[in-house]
Amino acid sequence: MNDVAHSALPSITLVVRWCARILSALIQLFWGFFIVAHLVGDGGGASRPLQTNDYISIATMVISLAGLGVAWKWELIGASMTLVTILIGAIANWRVLASPIALIPIAASLFVLCWWMSRTRMG
Repeated sequence: MNDVAHSALPSITLVVRWCARILSALIQLFWGFFIVAHLVGDGGGASRPLQTNDYISIATMVISLAGLGVAWKWELIGASMTLVTILIGAIANWRVLASPIALIPIAASLFVLCWWMSRTRMG
């Protein structure tokens, strides 16, 4: 029975890894579209003067998206980078966790799970 569990482990790890990658790619495409549209389009002006929390939210969004990209190569480093920046963003504005941004820590958590599953298989 133990051999069965060990033989299934790489396939489970592979499924979790690709779920994390697909989810992170969809998140990056979705937010990347809006970032590029904001930078290129005419409607990019702020509706009000930006405050410190706004700058923190923008910076944490960009860094968390970069962290998801890093997680494709280095799962723990990229996921940690993403989770820390999302935590900082949530401290600055807790409402971000009630938006589609909430999918970002889910993807990062999948990368952490994949990293952990890979480590336990080797140990």
